[in-house]
Amino acid sequence: MLYGVGIRRKTKQQFKLLLSQGGKSMFDYDVVVIGAGSAGLVASKLAAGLGKKTALIEKFKIGGDCTWFGCIPSKTLIKSAEVVHQSRRLEDFGIRLDTQITLDSRKVMAHVRAVRQADYEAHSPESFKKQGIDLIFGPAKFLDANHINTGDRIISSDKFILCTGSRPAIPRIEGLDGIPFLTNESIFELEDLPRSMLILGGGPIGSEMASALNRLGVKITLVQRGPTILPRDDSELASDLMDFMRAEGVTILTKSVPRRFYMKDGVTYSEIADENNNVITVSADSVMVAAGRVPNIDNLDLDKAGVEFDKRGLKVDGHLATTARNIYGAGDIVPPYLFTHIAEHEAIVATRNACLPVKIKPDYENVLWCTFTDPAIAHAGLTESEARDRFGDSVRVYKWQFSNVDRAGTDLASQGFAKIICDKKARILGIHILGAHAAELMHEVQLAKSFGKPFSAIANIVHAYPSYSDVVRQPAKRCYIEMLQNKWFIRMLQKTRSVRHK
Repeated sequence: MLYGVGIRRKTKQQFKLLLSQGGKSMFDYDVVVIGAGSAGLVASKLAAGLGKKTALIEKFKIGGDCTWFGCIPSKTLIKSAEVVHQSRRLEDFGIRLDTQITLDSRKVMAHVRAVRQADYEAHSPESFKKQGIDLIFGPAKFLDANHINTGDRIISSDKFILCTGSRPAIPRIEGLDGIPFLTNESIFELEDLPRSMLILGGGPIGSEMASALNRLGVKITLVQRGPTILPRDDSELASDLMDFMRAEGVTILTKSVPRRFYMKDGVTYSEIADENNNVITVSADSVMVAAGRVPNIDNLDLDKAGVEFDKRGLKVDGHLATTARNIYGAGDIVPPYLFTHIAEHEAIVATRNACLPVKIKPDYENVLWCTFTDPAIAHAGLTESEARDRFGDSVRVYKWQFSNVDRAGTDLASQGFAKIICDKKARILGIHILGAHAAELMHEVQLAKSFGKPFSAIANIVHAYPSYSDVVRQPAKRCYIEMLQNKWFIRMLQKTRSVRHK
């Protein structure tokens, strides 16, 4: 209670000071955004667009993890891997080349960096100045809830939006600190690809890199603690994806943990134990750690600003405000979703709440993501096991195989299936697609889910033929027929018909 009184007194004093200054702000800025990654770029541009005097602070480079270590370089590498894979299948399409196709991994990695650089150049410092944003390079440390030290100056602001992202978590494993391991922050700097690689962690980063690098000629061993890779995805799809990856040559060790690392004659060795404590030794030219993420908040001196946090990130309320009410958070430092598109969504919510009197909440009911292995695996809502735990036997599951999609047949892309989970009224609970163009295909169902439309409604929409959309439309037709059969007048007609036949 006393704390609340103190805040009100401070607000009155600031208001009086503001009036005495002729309406001019007592702060250098209305909004300061810390971190120029995906969330920070969106937040700073929106704040400036709302007429706020805005500064953006970055200690590294504009673009953050997505541009330099994540989305852009990884998807470029994945595309190169896809092209290599398709070139090896030319005869399957009736094409024969008289010349041999050669994979030059040095050129692949140079291409990855070139695409990354082009993306960075689209966010030049000059473009921020044109939008009225002051771009400041340097560290940021809070002195109190309204002041930060950037190294060579102290800046004051009415509101702050923290968008400092995350970094790779490094597990404590004997000998790991004695070997030159890679993370997503260093793998794209390789001039050439190694002959073999041990990847720790079967989450999105580890799975994508295993799928792509295997196709680029790297012998991959993937170690995953749990029973399947991608543990947050539906286990049926994740299990099928593992089968596809293994069929292409990826070694996947599930229910396994590395116990020790050591080097001998320039080769890295790892002792890996399974669930029965049986230990095998795996050798590799390189090791990549993809074992989770850590929020970048430990060097901000948040305690001086009254911002509470834990090892997972900031403690925020339903409007993304921290325990210091003028400081908001967005992106990877706000658990539990660590995705670029969620970071951008949170940045919009946090910025609007920081700048406008009417507060809004982030939409976590319709979170979705896609892991860009090949085939890709897309996810939204509840998995089948989660849905059954919550709704029991009323859950309805509608599936359709890509092998039954004509367009997938013409493209020789028949791996995978769609799995849509609904309640007994056809309301969409979960969307799961494993297969070609999974990320794009999921959005039609996601749109229906977001607007509260039943899955059966998709059956009445005219779709182009032949297209991959059949993997969604066909199970929607099944759902439509099932819903129709459950209507009372249809049941009455069926009952009348059966009586007549007797």
